[in-house]
Amino acid sequence: MKIALIIERFDIALGGAERSVSQIAEHLRSTGHEVTILASVGPAEAKGVKALCGHQTRERIPFSQYRAALETHLKQTAYDIVHSTLPYSGADLYQPRGGSYVETALRSATAYSNPLVSLFKRATGFANAKRRQYLHAERDVCSTEKVVIAALSNYVKSQFLKHYHLSEERIALTPGGVKTPLPIDPTQVERCEREILTALDADRSHTTLLLFAANNFRLKGLHDLLCAMSVFKQQISSDRLGLIVAGTGKQPPYHRLAKRLGIAKDVYFVGYTNAIENYLAMCDAAVLPTYYDPCSRFILEALSLDKPVLTTRYNGATDFYRHLRHGIILDEPYRIEPFVHGLAALSRPENRQDMAEAIRQDGLMQAVSIENHCAALIRLYNTLYNQKQKIL
Repeated sequence: MKIALIIERFDIALGGAERSVSQIAEHLRSTGHEVTILASVGPAEAKGVKALCGHQTRERIPFSQYRAALETHLKQTAYDIVHSTLPYSGADLYQPRGGSYVETALRSATAYSNPLVSLFKRATGFANAKRRQYLHAERDVCSTEKVVIAALSNYVKSQFLKHYHLSEERIALTPGGVKTPLPIDPTQVERCEREILTALDADRSHTTLLLFAANNFRLKGLHDLLCAMSVFKQQISSDRLGLIVAGTGKQPPYHRLAKRLGIAKDVYFVGYTNAIENYLAMCDAAVLPTYYDPCSRFILEALSLDKPVLTTRYNGATDFYRHLRHGIILDEPYRIEPFVHGLAALSRPENRQDMAEAIRQDGLMQAVSIENHCAALIRLYNTLYNQKQKIL
């Protein structure tokens, strides 16, 4: 099958969506499909990628310009399936890697700890010109019966049912996935562990190491995590939590918060890393108390390594695991008491061991794999292709 995969920009350093599309294309090609990634911009040397508006990967091209370039290309080149991660009405299926634009704006506003700021952001969240353009395009996609919505999670599916009143038939569930097994480097794992333990002045046998990884620290709940850790330290002083923070978010406000909360010596910021798997391999649990995440790759990668996880009901990755059996699912990131109870559960070695064993027994590594994700996509591709053939 000849497949076009549409993405805004192609540069896997940009984030999870770009990396996911690259892995999808790689796996589909390995199963015999011909896949072309269509991007507004991308590196000139990238194999299997057509940059329709240039080769400056960090440049943002207006969606109207990119859409015109897409239409021109698709008139000249025939594909069996056009799979878009952008709200493009000329596609066969729309797979919003970031969920719906409406939900993104609403949940982003909720993540501000100051209620007045949150209210202001909620009121002005749709004033952003770029977001408004994509929102209009998404409404256009939802208003036509031609395009099927491919949802990464039940959370994303619920967004389109709620905000656009789509029928169940318009939405296909294509559960998110990551490339497994992760490429762990034992030497680097040992180096990371030494680095962390030295920085925290920690005894490994008496410290539970938690890993938080994100680029948007506010949206992913780092403020609430630090607050919960502070309360945990006051209530359960016999157990020590050490937090590793990875990602490119702004560190100074959180350094100050950790110091004010009395946990500065328990938190270590590693900054950007392109090998999060090595930190995952040496941590005890992965934590992401997010205000919004359609289906977190970080949580899926942790599960693929049999690591207990903690996240919220606003993360589509919770489709894959059960509360208390494989990890912790919080209703709200800002509710400190249940958050502290969750941290307490993860701080007990016997609980983590039971959770890790349950993850293995229940086959979560296969469930979160890119193979499983692509199998769902291929089933959807075949259905859509057969429907188009009947019309011809």
